[in-house]
Amino acid sequence: MVNPPATDYVAEVLGVRTFPVGLVHLAAYLREKGFDVRILDCPAEGIGPGELRSAVKGYDAVGFTATTPAAPSAYRAAREVRDVVDVVFLGGPHPTFMDEEAVRESGADFVVRGEGEITTVEALEAFDTWGEPDLSDVRGITYPVDGKVVRNPDRPPIENLDSLPLPAYDLIDIDAYAVDGKRFVPVVTSRGCPFGCAFCASSRMFGRRWRGRSPARVVEEIVMLVEEFSVRRVEIVDDVFTLNRKRAREVCKGLREEGVDVPWDCSSRADTVDPDLAKELSRSGCETVYIGAESGDDETLERIGKGITTSDVVSCVKTLKNAGLRVVASFIIGFPWEDRKDVRRTVKFAKRCGADYAQFTILTPYPGTPMFEELKREGLIETFDWSKYTTVDPVIRTKHLTSKDLSLLIKYAYLSFYADPRFLIKRLSEGDVFLIKKILKEAPKTLLRAVLTAFNKGFGR
Repeated sequence: MVNPPATDYVAEVLGVRTFPVGLVHLAAYLREKGFDVRILDCPAEGIGPGELRSAVKGYDAVGFTATTPAAPSAYRAAREVRDVVDVVFLGGPHPTFMDEEAVRESGADFVVRGEGEITTVEALEAFDTWGEPDLSDVRGITYPVDGKVVRNPDRPPIENLDSLPLPAYDLIDIDAYAVDGKRFVPVVTSRGCPFGCAFCASSRMFGRRWRGRSPARVVEEIVMLVEEFSVRRVEIVDDVFTLNRKRAREVCKGLREEGVDVPWDCSSRADTVDPDLAKELSRSGCETVYIGAESGDDETLERIGKGITTSDVVSCVKTLKNAGLRVVASFIIGFPWEDRKDVRRTVKFAKRCGADYAQFTILTPYPGTPMFEELKREGLIETFDWSKYTTVDPVIRTKHLTSKDLSLLIKYAYLSFYADPRFLIKRLSEGDVFLIKKILKEAPKTLLRAVLTAFNKGFGR
C-alpha cells in the first residue's frame, strides 16, 4: 500500500507530515484476511519517483492512494511500476470520483471507489486465480476491458464498523508524524455524514448515513495507542464527532475510566454541542475543538447547504470556551457569488465570533462535490491541474474576483486575524509566547509584505 511520491503541502507549511490514515485501516483488514502487507509512505520515507520501482519490486500487487492534489503523482507512480509488479490499483477520494480518468491515466488494473476494505480484498482474490481474473461480480470497482472502461455497481457501506480490525499502526513509523517531538495520531471513529455541504465530498465518499464505532471500541484504540505506541496526543478526525451526543459522552466517560491522560482534539459542528457535552469533552482531556464556520454571511451558509447560521457559530464557540476548551474555526473564501465585501465580512466575523484561532482556505472545487459541478458549468474553474488543488492555491475565479484577487485575499484574511493587536495581547496574556515569537519572526519576511500588498490593492478598505 503506497502513498505516492508527491509534495506534502501540510508538511511544507506546518512542518507536520500528513498521517496515512486510510492506509493503516486498509492494511489491517488485508492482513486480517491473510495478505502479507507493507505500507510505503514515500513522502515520509524520502522515496522519490526514481526509487519507487526498486522499493516495490518483488511484491505481487501495489495499491496507490490518491487525494486530488496527489492524483498526478499517483498516476505517474502507477505507470512507473507497471512492469515490475503483477497488479496495480488505485483508491482514495480522487479515484473514487474520477475513476475513468484514473484508469486511463494510470494504466491500473482496477480502481477502488469509496470504502476500500471489502472491495480491495475481493478484487485481489479475483486476480489470485488461474487465467484471466473475473472482476464482474466485484462491486465498487472500475477497470479496463478491451480498451473500454467498465464501472461495476457501487458497494453498500460497511454496516458494522466494529467488525473491522484496529488500524495497523505497527506498519508505519509513528515518529515520522510527530508534532513538536511528540507522537501524534489522528483517529477515525465514524464514517458517513448526513449533511450535504456543497463544497464537501465526504457524504459522497462514505454515504449520507452516519455509522459510528462503539464507544468501547474507540476507547480501546486510544488506550492501545497510548500504552503500546507511546502516543502523546490524539485527534479524532471524524467530520462531526459530536453528531451523536450520547455516544460522544460515552467515549469521554470511557477515556476517564481508563485513566487516559493524553490531550486530544476533535471536530464538531455548531449545532451539535450543548453545555453538558462541552464539559464532558473538557473533563476527559479534550483541549481543542474544530468548528466549520465557513462564512460570516447567513445567506451564503444557506446557499452552500451548511444548515447553520452565524448565530449558531457564536453560541457554540461561547459554549465550548465556557467549558475551558480552545476553539479553531475554519472559513472558506471565494464562493462563486462573493466579492471583496463578502470576503471582508467573513474575516470580520472570524475576528468577532470568539474563536481562539481561525483557518482560512480558498474554495477548491473537488471532484464529487456539487460545487465542482456548479463551477464547471459556469466556467469559473481556471485549471484542472489537480496538483494545484491544495485549498490555498486559487484554481477558480468568482463572478467578481480573479484568481489573483483570491490569492491576495487569503493573505489579507490571515494577516487581519493574526496580526490584530487584540489577538496578540490575548495570546500573550495566556502565555502563548511560542506562537507570538513565530508571528513576529515571520513578519519582516512575509507577513508584513503580504498585508501591505493586500491593502495596497484595496482589499483592506
